[in-house]
Amino acid sequence: TTSDNPKAMVTTSRSMRIPLLAGAVALVLLVVFTTRSPPNYQPLGGTLGSAGSRVGAVRGVSAHGITGQSMIDVLRHSVRVHPDVGGVPASRSVPRHVSRKLNLRAYSGEKKEPEFFPAKISSVEEAATGVYTVKVESDRAQGQYSIPGQFTQIRVGDSKPGFFAVSNRPGDESLEFLIKKVDGTAGLLTDLKSGDSLEMTDIMGKGFPWERVADNAKYKGGTYVFATGTGFGPIKAMIESGTFKGRTGMKIYYGARDPSHMACKEQFQTWFQQGLLGDSPDMPIIPVYSCAAQNSDEEKSYVQDVAVLSTDGIDPSTASAIICGHWDMTNILKEKLADFGMPSENILTNF
Repeated sequence: TTSDNPKAMVTTSRSMRIPLLAGAVALVLLVVFTTRSPPNYQPLGGTLGSAGSRVGAVRGVSAHGITGQSMIDVLRHSVRVHPDVGGVPASRSVPRHVSRKLNLRAYSGEKKEPEFFPAKISSVEEAATGVYTVKVESDRAQGQYSIPGQFTQIRVGDSKPGFFAVSNRPGDESLEFLIKKVDGTAGLLTDLKSGDSLEMTDIMGKGFPWERVADNAKYKGGTYVFATGTGFGPIKAMIESGTFKGRTGMKIYYGARDPSHMACKEQFQTWFQQGLLGDSPDMPIIPVYSCAAQNSDEEKSYVQDVAVLSTDGIDPSTASAIICGHWDMTNILKEKLADFGMPSENILTNF
């Protein structure tokens, strides 16, 4: 059909697009549903494209765009998020900084519930205001714990399991946990007595990958340790394991609410005298208090704000760092260390 009216020609052309688009959609849906198979769940983050960048969470997405077949894959496949995987930097029921990370993770296949087995309390002692050292006896778990920074799940009765990082060195007679008394499983654990029962899982996590920076001759540009609250527990395990013996330029920033809430401070001097805090002639542990105590000259501050990185004649690629604390602190410190020039592989976490 022809027309001398340009507007009529445009209207006719547009009206012809509707059945064409409808037909195309119908064809795609026909292909999808006639070739449909059970979804193959893919991990979030997908694969690396040819450009070497992370390019998608489903199959068929490349660095160069989406093909016809990959569009069908996009429609046919989905991603499932698994909230119960990952590592734990500190001892608390579902740590906030970890739960945020876990909620963004995905897994392939069906969720596998961890196996819980019985264990017993050896002792519960107050380590600081509101913080307790809980020792647990379990031959099975003790034999599995080998690297500081590893953790387990624990429950008391029918309580919701909590994640707790081990705070003593591997090979000790019991497993030790530094736990803040809060609602939930953590609070129940701090109320238990010697001989009381609990349930726990096998030891989990990779721990701190210290082997990446263990060469004292190569990594002599300073080692910075950042920990807050019960996140100091896994750092304590590293100290007692002799990890930092002979280490040059140690600085350990330890954050707590105030001096009364700082666990293990009675052990600082002993560790220093035994050479467990590196080869510095001065005490390398730097207390940082987020709430100044009454009648005290201490100023309110946070670990991520007071950390001082020495650049005086130091090659940042020979420096290293360990972080164990809440999510915000970890992110801020990673940015600060990157600006300093420290390679990401030199920054160690246990999750």
